[in-house]
Amino acid sequence: MSKFFSDQLNSEQQIESRVDSGEITTRQADELNEEWENREWQVRMDALPKKIGWAILRFHASTAIMRFYEFVMARYVLKVDGGSIMDHSAASASSPASSTMNSNNSLSQERAITIMDKLTRDTFQASKRTSQLLHNQEHAPGKVISSTDGIETSTNRELAKQMFSTCLWANIIPFLAELTVQQGVLIYGYGVYYLAKQKRRKKREGEQMQADGEEDANECEEVEDDDDISESAYALSLMFRSSRLSIARCMSWISASMGGSLGSVVYPGWGTMFGTQIGDALIGALLD
Repeated sequence: MSKFFSDQLNSEQQIESRVDSGEITTRQADELNEEWENREWQVRMDALPKKIGWAILRFHASTAIMRFYEFVMARYVLKVDGGSIMDHSAASASSPASSTMNSNNSLSQERAITIMDKLTRDTFQASKRTSQLLHNQEHAPGKVISSTDGIETSTNRELAKQMFSTCLWANIIPFLAELTVQQGVLIYGYGVYYLAKQKRRKKREGEQMQADGEEDANECEEVEDDDDISESAYALSLMFRSSRLSIARCMSWISASMGGSLGSVVYPGWGTMFGTQIGDALIGALLD
C-alpha cells in the first residue's frame, strides 16, 4: 500500500508538471491519473498472492535460521548445557584443586547462561515485568534510583533505558537471521542473472561462429573482453548492494530497539512490539 501511494504521488507530480508546461489540459491530467490508478492497482493486486507466498516462505526461512543460530550459540559458542554443570559438581567433590578450577568454570557457565538468556528473551513479557518492577521500586511518584549510577531519575526514563538494552540484545539473532535470508535472495538473484547472461553470450558466439567464420571469431573475442569488464562491474555491484543491505539492517536493528524501548514506556507489551516494528519499518522506508 505504501509503495502504491508513493508511486501514485510521483506519477501525479509528473503529470502535473505537464499541465504546468501547457502540454496537456487539466481534464486530460485527471484522465491520465485515473488510468494510472486503475492499471497499477490491478497489476499490484494480481501480484499480491505471489508476494504473500514469498513473504510466508521468507518468514519461515528466517525462523528456521534463527533457531539454527540459537542452537549454534547455545551448543558450540557459549556451550550452555546441563551436563557440564553436573560434571563440574562431581569433579569438585573429588579434590580441592579441581574445586577451585570448577568454581571459575561455574562462573563462566553462569555468564554464558546469562548471555543466552539475553539473546533469547521475550521482549513482550520482559517489558511488562520491567515496568512492574520499576513501579514497585518507586520511592516517590514517577521517581526511581537509576541502576547504573544510583542517581534519582524518572521511572519512564529508566524503563526506556533498560528496555533499549533488552531489545538490543534480543534482536541480534532475529535481525541476523533476516539479513542472512536477504543476502541469500540477493546472491541468488545475481546468480540467476549471471547464468542467463553466460547462456546468451555462448549462444551469440555460436551463431556468429557459424555465420561468418574466422572474421567473426575475432569479433567474439572482443565481445568476450567486454563481458569480462561487465563481470567485474557485476561483482562490484553485488558487493555494493550486499554492503548496503548489511548497513541498512544494522541501522534497522538499532532503530527497532529504540522503537521497542519507547513503545514500552507508552504501553508495555504490545507497545514494545509495535514500536519495534515501527522502528524497523522507518529505516526501511528511508533507505528504500
